Amino acid sequence: MRSMTMRSLPPVLWLPALLALLAAHPAQDAPKPAPERVGYAWPLGTCVVSGDALGDTMVVRILEDPDDPSIHGREVRFCGPRCVETFEADRARYLKKADEAIEAMELRFYPPIHCVVMPDEALSDPKGPDAREAKHVVVGNQLVRTCCAQCVRKVKRNPRAWLAKVEKAVMAAQSADYPLRVCPVSGRELPATPSQTLIGGQLVRFCCDGCKAGAERDPAPVLAKLARNRQSPPAK
Repeated sequence: MRSMTMRSLPPVLWLPALLALLAAHPAQDAPKPAPERVGYAWPLGTCVVSGDALGDTMVVRILEDPDDPSIHGREVRFCGPRCVETFEADRARYLKKADEAIEAMELRFYPPIHCVVMPDEALSDPKGPDAREAKHVVVGNQLVRTCCAQCVRKVKRNPRAWLAKVEKAVMAAQSADYPLRVCPVSGRELPATPSQTLIGGQLVRFCCDGCKAGAERDPAPVLAKLARNRQSPPAK
């Protein structure tokens, strides 16, 4: 008598058992999907741990912390793998250090707008001596100024929503005197509807999404070009 095999049986008999077996023993080498970045590219030219310049050994990490929306999805950069290990041993310490550096960097470009959470609440002048009377929080590598601690908590619970509001306000405020007429990456003239983003709290416009991605990989030259052109007439 011919022996019975799974192949000789109708699928209705063996398929449920096979699916159950696969569910119980998923592939061990299946790659874990990287978390999606929330907010903007790392704006600093230095490692969050060592403070050294980012170079050829740079490591880019998208942080994972599903229990903390203010951290989950944030991009952080390191000068090398050892600094990643050091960072993971004391995230709070190094994120505080990063927040302070990003706050100082982006406060210079923050527009004099009201609290994004409570639009009726005015804030101190971001460029004035009492700038830090407002409550500051950094999420997604972007400074957000609010009127109170309660608003800070709201921003940290839902960074995507409030970052969208800040982006809209910052871009509107910086559009009037945007210093470049050409793409800072390709040098081509900007189209009527350019690709744009915030880097280091500054509006940056590009001729295409490819140049935008290139600037996010290496922001330093683009930020330097913006700084030079703010001190001279716009490029033609």
